[in-house]
Amino acid sequence: MRVRRRRTARPKILLALVLAITALLIFNWQIKPAMESETENAAKVRAVSIINSTVLDEISKNPVRYENLVHITRDSENGVLSLTSDVMKMNEFKSKIVLAVQKELQDHEDSSVNIPIGTLIGSHLFHGRGPGLNLKITLAGNVKADFKSLFESAGINQTRHRIYLTVATSVYSFLPGVESTTDVSTDVLVAETVIVGDVPQVVVDSKRS
Repeated sequence: MRVRRRRTARPKILLALVLAITALLIFNWQIKPAMESETENAAKVRAVSIINSTVLDEISKNPVRYENLVHITRDSENGVLSLTSDVMKMNEFKSKIVLAVQKELQDHEDSSVNIPIGTLIGSHLFHGRGPGLNLKITLAGNVKADFKSLFESAGINQTRHRIYLTVATSVYSFLPGVESTTDVSTDVLVAETVIVGDVPQVVVDSKRS
């Protein structure tokens, strides 16, 4: 009787082993990539939202005037000779933004995202369907920022000069069995003005005092 029980149990153990291996393969080939993609997208959207809201909040608290960042030098006929950036003030503003964004990311470090099971299966037919699976994501990353200028025509003999702050970070998202790093970058308009007259091709020089 004992021998028969052992022989009867072997097929069940083999079946359980096959099912476990199959489930592991499906997870690695189908579900895990979908989880990585969804968590990366969620982390990216959340990080961009935090960056934009933080920069706009800082600007509303401490409004930035174009004249505080860039000095326009003109000749005797009111022609534009150069645009000179005040590096000290720009770096001071940039440092405040970086610290504020870093703090907000840390405050929102632990977040969650709800993903329908149909999406994790990876089938277009079931995408977005089924009960949601609440997954935890961790936002963490070093923040960098830099200014960039955009010049565009604003009419006859007029040029609009816009100054953007490009804020970038590498967001690290982690789930049990899934971890990834996503590069995030967004541009926020800081200041702008309309310059009357021809703008020289070399327009931004450093001004440290």
